[in-house]
Amino acid sequence: MLIRQRSWVIAAFQILLITASAFAAWCLRFDSWIIPFPKLLLGCLPLLLLFRVVALARFNLLHGYWHHSDVTDVIDILKAVTLGSICFFLTVRYVLGVLAFPLTLYALEAITTTAALSGVRLLALALKDNHARPSDGLKRRVVLVGAGEAASLLIREMQRTEFVPVACVDDDAYKHHAKIHGVPVAGTINDLVSVASAHRVEEVFIAIPSASGAQMQRISRVCEQTGLRYRTVPGLQDLLTGRVSVSQLREVNIEDLLGRAPVELDLALVREQVANKTVLVTGAAGSIGSELCRQILAYSPAKLIVVDQAETPMFYLQLQLTKQPGGDRVVYAVADVANTMRMRRILADGGVEIIFHAAAYKHVPLVELNIRGALNNNVLALAPLLDVAEECGCEAFVLISSDKAVQPTSFMGATKRLGELILAARPKKHMRCVSVRFGNVLGSQGSVIPVFKEQIEKEGRITITHPEITRFFMTIPEAVSLVLQAFTLGDHGDILVLDMGNPVRILDLAHSLIRQCGKSSSEVKIEFIGLRPGEKMYEDLFYPTERRFGTTNRKVKRTKSEIIAWPALCSHLEDLITLANSGTEMSIRAKVKEIIPEYSYQTVLPSVQNAPAENTFPPVMHIERAFAAGAGQD
Repeated sequence: MLIRQRSWVIAAFQILLITASAFAAWCLRFDSWIIPFPKLLLGCLPLLLLFRVVALARFNLLHGYWHHSDVTDVIDILKAVTLGSICFFLTVRYVLGVLAFPLTLYALEAITTTAALSGVRLLALALKDNHARPSDGLKRRVVLVGAGEAASLLIREMQRTEFVPVACVDDDAYKHHAKIHGVPVAGTINDLVSVASAHRVEEVFIAIPSASGAQMQRISRVCEQTGLRYRTVPGLQDLLTGRVSVSQLREVNIEDLLGRAPVELDLALVREQVANKTVLVTGAAGSIGSELCRQILAYSPAKLIVVDQAETPMFYLQLQLTKQPGGDRVVYAVADVANTMRMRRILADGGVEIIFHAAAYKHVPLVELNIRGALNNNVLALAPLLDVAEECGCEAFVLISSDKAVQPTSFMGATKRLGELILAARPKKHMRCVSVRFGNVLGSQGSVIPVFKEQIEKEGRITITHPEITRFFMTIPEAVSLVLQAFTLGDHGDILVLDMGNPVRILDLAHSLIRQCGKSSSEVKIEFIGLRPGEKMYEDLFYPTERRFGTTNRKVKRTKSEIIAWPALCSHLEDLITLANSGTEMSIRAKVKEIIPEYSYQTVLPSVQNAPAENTFPPVMHIERAFAAGAGQD
């Protein structure tokens, strides 16, 4: 009832505005405060009000929610006034035949009415904004990096938040000394420190959502010099559509600081080759494996078989995949890839056509303490898995390797290199075998970023091995895209490598992460603990002897390794089986170095030699028969 009464009040108020606008237009037309020909005006006024009210109702403008008005309301007012004026003109002049009504009055009255109806709405909006704004003295003072559309949208939205923008900086010289919604552009990005100090700024917002990785790296360095917390806006499209707001400003992502734009690969061919095929992913519950599963499932395989020996992570993977379209086509197998008989049953029963092999022990320091387990899992389980896959009619096998396989100093890197050599040397029958060489994957389980974050939160410090240590980095989507593209691009024995730009200094990542966590350099101590066993200062992507070839994607390179004759490699693997059972760790390392001359290692290392050997392999046996016997049960 109250709402209904309020609507009548608003309608009556707008009728009063229209009446006043008509009288104002009449006085302007005759340049007099005294209304001439009052009978003519008063005789036509009821008809004018009728058409105006009907037109306003047609465009839903009789409501009183003016503090929510925007440009669409002004457009609707223009439409309503135009419609009402046309109807009024035709009725008065041609239906009633009143020719004495001045022609200029039709247009003049329309203008004054539009101004009155729009003006009250703008006034209500201004009063509402002024009432909703907290006092500037209680707000956090912010400087914006960027003075474009994103900054404009951000400034407007901040008017109703706890933030107050006091200045912008932008490298575009044409914007200097201009104002965006009253906020001055005070200098270039390099002036940020002085601008922040002059305006007593408490926080920095980066309003350049289109900035490249190199640009973000430079901006972040300047932001760090201010000693202030800094954040970045999401994509401009998200701001425009209202999917995000100022309260959802994200911290600067590490991906923004890599010094390069993320590589986007064309996966259309993957869709063609995966659709209606049966695909198997090993190590499926890991960071890369789980993302592989999600992306493969989007390409409509006939069946997706996921294999991992870790039951609990598999349980969580199942929870995720069942929510995706096509989740009913997933088969979950808790199994050890070293169990040849179990893998043969999975492959044969499932009719597997494509295998993505992501199962491996990957953490360098831990592998140095458990070289037998890493040898069995990463190397000695691979050859029989390849044999079983060939027997079961698989068409393609993709192995995930690492840049640590190049000039390896870690046993993990050496096992990855042995995997590359096995795929390259193995004679091709029907199955195509391809390796993919990764850099460090950002955000993967146990990688540097989550480890640093946990140290900052729980210990107030970060431990780094060396101030100059660098690594190549790639994002999880880049890594998975490379694996999928390798499946379509690589020939048998190829190793595919993504162009990851320049290596990134770990110390720089640490400083950036400290800022992102809202901390200062004085609050988080950085400790240098020295290189751990197996680690090296710098990584490489290629051996000096490797030939490099281009692919259809300029960001993906293809290389051929020097191939060891398959019989000779099988003989080496037989020796490794014997050493895995009864040899010392140093004898295992020495044998690996014999196979990979580039492998270098320390002669004194932490050891677990007295621990029982995992997945013990039969001693002296031809390698083909040893693997066929189903060694290494899960």
